[in-house]
Amino acid sequence: MTAPLFLRPTVEAQDLPRMQTPQLRERFARGETGVAWSPEQDASAGAPLGVLGGPEAGAWPHDITVAPPVNVPALCAIGEAWWFPRFGGLIGTDGALYNATIGEARHGSEDLSAIPGVLDGAARFAPPASAPVLEAGAVFLPWGATFNYGHFVIDALPSLLALERAGLLADTPVLAPRLSDWQRDLIAMAFPSIQLREVDAPTVRLGRAIFSTSMDHFLHHPNGLLADVAARILERAPIAREGAGREARRIYLSRRGQSMRVMVGEVAFERALAARGFTIVRPETLSAAEQVALMRDAQVLVGASGAALANAVFLPRGARVVEIQPLNFTSQWVRAACRQVGVDWRGYVCASPCPAREAPLLARFRRGFKFAFRPPLDDLLTFVDRAL
Repeated sequence: MTAPLFLRPTVEAQDLPRMQTPQLRERFARGETGVAWSPEQDASAGAPLGVLGGPEAGAWPHDITVAPPVNVPALCAIGEAWWFPRFGGLIGTDGALYNATIGEARHGSEDLSAIPGVLDGAARFAPPASAPVLEAGAVFLPWGATFNYGHFVIDALPSLLALERAGLLADTPVLAPRLSDWQRDLIAMAFPSIQLREVDAPTVRLGRAIFSTSMDHFLHHPNGLLADVAARILERAPIAREGAGREARRIYLSRRGQSMRVMVGEVAFERALAARGFTIVRPETLSAAEQVALMRDAQVLVGASGAALANAVFLPRGARVVEIQPLNFTSQWVRAACRQVGVDWRGYVCASPCPAREAPLLARFRRGFKFAFRPPLDDLLTFVDRAL
C-alpha cells in the first residue's frame, strides 16, 4: 500500500477551471482538469404547480405555489484518479475528493469510511497496493443509484445524457459496477449505442475520468434532461403484455412487499381502488421494461412515496399522479419530476408515524422496517376521486 493521501474536498463548479464545452473535450483528451456547463433546459414551462391535500397538508415543508428548483449540471473532466465502483466516488491522485461523486455515498456512510481506504473522517486516503488500471472512463452511477430505481432513473441516466450530448462519450467507455438486469434494460433503452463496461472490483485506477454533477441528487431539481431520457426509453419500451396490466388506465403501485415504510390499511385501500377500476401493481415483480410499458397509456397513477414513483416520468402528458406522503417522509422530488414531463402531481400528506403495533406483525419483523403510517381511508379516497 502506498503512502496515504491527504484529502481535499473539491466542489467542482467552484474549484475546477471553468471553460466552454469544446475546450473541456480537449482537456479531457489530455487528462487535464476542467468544468463546463451543460445547456440550460427546463421542460416545465406551463406545467401545473400541483395540488396539496390531506390532514397534514399545512405542515408540508415546501411552498406549493412556487415551482421546485431546476438544476443545470456541470460537466467535469479530471486526470488520474481512484474510482470506487460501488459508491460512485472519485478521488484524484492529488487528493481531490470530488463532491458530486460522493454526495449520495454520504447518506450511507457519513464519514465515507465505507469507501475502501478512506480514513479519519474522510481526511486521508490509503491507496491499495494493487488495483485494475483503465485508461479512461465516464462515471455516472452514484451510490444511491446502485440499488434505488428512482436515483437510477433521475440521477444516473440524465448524467449519461449530459455527457453524451457534450460529445464526451464518443471514444470513452461508460463505467459501472456489476449491474442488475433492470439497470441494464434501462440503459439499453436509453443508450443503445454506448460502450458499457461493468467492473467487478472495489477500487480502480483511472488515467482520466469524466462525470456530471447531476450524479448528486439531481432528482431534487431535475431539468429537461430527464424528459429527454424518458422519451428515449418510451421509444424503445415494449407494449405491456397480457396479464401485466395491458391497457390499464388507472394504476396503483402497491408497497405491500416493501418493509421500510408500511401503510396500515393498504389492503382495504387496494380493494377500494380496484372497485374504481385500478390495476394493482407490485413493481418489484416486473422488469424495468414492463414497468415503463405500463405507464405509457395510464391516466392516473397512485402510490405512497417511494422509488417506484419515478415511473411517473413515463406517463403521457396530462396524466395525474397522487402521491401519498407520510408527514415524517415528505419531499417534492416526484413533483419536480412530474413537472418536467407535463404530468399533474397531487400530494396527500397524512400523519406519521403511527404506533408500530398497528402494522401487521409480519411487516414489523421484516428486515429493514422503519415506521408505519395510517392515512384516513375515506378522506384519502375522496382525494383520489378528485383526480379521476
